[in-house]
Amino acid sequence: MIARIWRRILAQLPWPVAKLTPLLTMMLLVGLMEYTRTGLYTVYLPQSLGPLVGLGAVGLAASLQYFADALARSLGGHLSERFGVRRVFPAVSLLGAAFVVYIIHTRSAAGLLLSSLAYGLAIAPLWPTFLTYSTGAANSGEDGHAVGITLTLVAPFIGLGSLLTSYLYDHSPALAATSLTVVQVLFAVVGILLIPLIFRSVPPPQIVDYARFPWRKIAFLAPGALTQMLALGLLTPVIFPFFKERGFDTTSLVIALAVGGGLEVLLISPVGRYVDRHGPGRGFVFGLGVAALTLFSFSMVRNLTGLIAVAALAGVLQAVLIPSWGGLVSRSLPSEFKASAWGALMTLEGLGFAIGPVIGGYSWQLFGSEAPFYTGAILYASVAVFYLFKLLRRQSLA
Repeated sequence: MIARIWRRILAQLPWPVAKLTPLLTMMLLVGLMEYTRTGLYTVYLPQSLGPLVGLGAVGLAASLQYFADALARSLGGHLSERFGVRRVFPAVSLLGAAFVVYIIHTRSAAGLLLSSLAYGLAIAPLWPTFLTYSTGAANSGEDGHAVGITLTLVAPFIGLGSLLTSYLYDHSPALAATSLTVVQVLFAVVGILLIPLIFRSVPPPQIVDYARFPWRKIAFLAPGALTQMLALGLLTPVIFPFFKERGFDTTSLVIALAVGGGLEVLLISPVGRYVDRHGPGRGFVFGLGVAALTLFSFSMVRNLTGLIAVAALAGVLQAVLIPSWGGLVSRSLPSEFKASAWGALMTLEGLGFAIGPVIGGYSWQLFGSEAPFYTGAILYASVAVFYLFKLLRRQSLA
């Protein structure tokens, strides 16, 4: 019975069983990194170092780290393509762990800022290489499904980093620091020992001609990469003030998050398979349309029933948009440049997310609490029309 259930679970995954061990090893490395920086910059540093150097310095350090990571991802993907995972990831793991341990123990604002910048640069190869391997290892035609499952598997590490570090810090700041250090030891062990061992059968990287880098494809995908995260970034500074203005308490938000997140987890696999079968381009256009509708609906929420309904719509949106975008990127890019190109697109996503809060904050200030939602809805709808036009003309849309 157990064996039969396990076989059914494996059959639902987009990767052959032989590819699971290296994939899960890489996922563990990325997950440990996300666990660490979430717990470090959202919980540990604001409480431990904030009183000494100021919350402004801690916030700047977090921004520097995320900016450096986002801006260097194209270069990070290129390094993995040029030198191979077995050479790059041990160096990434060693440097990343060293910088985090220094950040935990530093008491200087300058040391915090410089080491955070260096940490962001050090870990830049992880995400583009991980997504490239995830889609490359997937069964034929299941690129979008693979990206959706990949992001879903890493997401719990982000939540755990914040929750567990907060729990430990409440008991003892030293215990929280020790736990983050232990995670860094594990991060280094996985990267330095396990990655070279498990990827020993992977053929060495080939020298590629970067004169043929697919800039046209990047330019075509750029509006989607930039707008997705820019529209989400719009809500970063205004979402909680908006909920407070509408009278929602913490319980209401937890219920809404549970509904939206639960629907996303339930739908991500079947929707990913459907999108791969019928074309990620169509799914992406549909997802952008649902995103515009979701943000517009959010601006009209007045009670808990409406909030739950919009949260459910947001869950459906994520289940459609994530695999559609992943499949579209994977099918649009030539395999020899995929890691570098993923990195370039993720840099655009990071820039969009960085610009979004500025637009969201000022639009609220100038035009009222509903303005950021209208702005985001217009952005999503505009990009949906752009890609729909390309789809109808059958131009470069998989």
